[in-house]
Amino acid sequence: MNRQLRRKNQKLKSKASEFHKILLNAIDLHSKKQFEEAETLYNRLNILQPGNYDVLRHLGILNQDQGNYEKAYNFFLKSIEIKPDGYEAISNLGTIHLFNKNRDLAQKCFEKALSINSNYIPAINNLSGLYHTLNDAKLSLKYAQLALSLQPKNSFTKSQYAKALVLNNKLSDAIKIFRSLSDEHPNDSDFKINLSTALRENGEIEEANKIIKIGFELDFKKSDFFGYYVADKNNNLTPEHIKYYENLLSNGETRSHTKVIIAYAFFEYYRNQKNFELSGKYLTIYNDLQYNLREFDINKEVHFFKRIKQATSTSKFQPKIKEDPIKPIFICGMPRSGTTLCEQILSSHSKISGAGELSELTELSGIENLIQTDNEKISNFEINLKDNLFMQNIRDKYINFLTKLKDNGSNYVTDKLPHNFIFIGLIKIIFPDAKIIYCKRDPIDNCFSLFTHKFIEMSHQYSYNQSMLAKYYLLHEDLMNFWLNKFKDIFVLDNEELVNNQEYVSKELINYCNLDWEEACLNFQDNKRQVRTASIEQVRQPINKKSIGAWKKYETHLSELISTLENLNEQ
Repeated sequence: MNRQLRRKNQKLKSKASEFHKILLNAIDLHSKKQFEEAETLYNRLNILQPGNYDVLRHLGILNQDQGNYEKAYNFFLKSIEIKPDGYEAISNLGTIHLFNKNRDLAQKCFEKALSINSNYIPAINNLSGLYHTLNDAKLSLKYAQLALSLQPKNSFTKSQYAKALVLNNKLSDAIKIFRSLSDEHPNDSDFKINLSTALRENGEIEEANKIIKIGFELDFKKSDFFGYYVADKNNNLTPEHIKYYENLLSNGETRSHTKVIIAYAFFEYYRNQKNFELSGKYLTIYNDLQYNLREFDINKEVHFFKRIKQATSTSKFQPKIKEDPIKPIFICGMPRSGTTLCEQILSSHSKISGAGELSELTELSGIENLIQTDNEKISNFEINLKDNLFMQNIRDKYINFLTKLKDNGSNYVTDKLPHNFIFIGLIKIIFPDAKIIYCKRDPIDNCFSLFTHKFIEMSHQYSYNQSMLAKYYLLHEDLMNFWLNKFKDIFVLDNEELVNNQEYVSKELINYCNLDWEEACLNFQDNKRQVRTASIEQVRQPINKKSIGAWKKYETHLSELISTLENLNEQ
């Protein structure tokens, strides 16, 4: 090799080495959540080497971490175009599908990534996460264990395993892992937040709050802790805290997801301070920000509800009823209507196991999403309603699934997915022997509770816009009136009646389930079962009237919600 060629090769190697160093630096900044600095370096690399697979993929991850899902999706697609067997980008693409509720596509991506590299840990962890989302405890744990066997020292893998343990009601084991991870990585806020969440689910509220308080006070500029910190009524913000987060909220460079967290935190903080004017201001800002993140089409819901009524009314299916080991109790209604309280009362009975919000029936039906349902899936559902084998399979598989969730000695298992109110017609066809409890609440109280709640996923987009929320509530009310006129054996649990006459209504509820009364049902707050919903702290306390009429303190900020409910009700 001549001297000129050697110099050229050395120059190329030097450039490649420099490129690699910059990439590693960008990834390091990215991992530390210094997104702007990381993006600057990624863009610089993209100019130096347009079409580089690793750079494009990490730009996708960066945008995904900042909530820019469409941009992330396009970066991942470009990465795959450049490298069709790029299992990393294929797995990344699956996470976008998972976010968009395209679970079938997400699963295909993760499985395709594993078909290329069967030991690719992120894809295995993603499958565990997918089944965690689907509430499939068994499969979530299976993939988490597989990942752990391949990389037992990988912190993220251990965290995913702990999350699967939580789903499998092994909270003590999960808490041990989260404690260990928090100790090993004292600067990683995710592990501390996971530990706090697990403790909260286990009823250890005081310690859960303490972890958040310490984390926030160590570095109040870590927005991960901010929302959790202000949710605790015992905590106060200093003028420095307030100024910092107000500036962050008004800064055009702040990512949308962070702004949502800040606005919601301020709403909660000023509500705890009883400054309802400021609280209402940030409530409006929060909901506007959240609603703008994703489109919601109310006409899809009108269309879906209409077809559900028609399809279930014409079904001729007669299930083969065996001597099932359990009987299901469906607790449904609008979210925030009292479904968790109802389940807590019922599961305090020795013969009833509380299984929480289950997506199993939705998955078995093929509908997959009960909100913004895909038109093709509705058409397939209508066809499947006429298929006796398909319908019998739903019944048999669902009963088998519930049986695995029952406690020793119990004969009933509750499924408290609120949106099962849409499926009441289907439930009556497949499970004619099931108990159905419809939780009902004052319309404005219910809508206000939804409007002031931050859902983990963006599946309830209707709830972030006052007009849309009112329309959706009344759409739900119309469907429920249809079911209640058609089926006379649905128990209507009025939240206000329960609050005002707890013992009488609770006894009526237990009697409806054909069970003898047990005093434990009055002391539901002593029930130590795992609770995984937003009402986690409320159901650890005795019944109170705090939420009744709570909206009146915010009345000046709710004019659109109130007028839409009144005007549409009159039509």
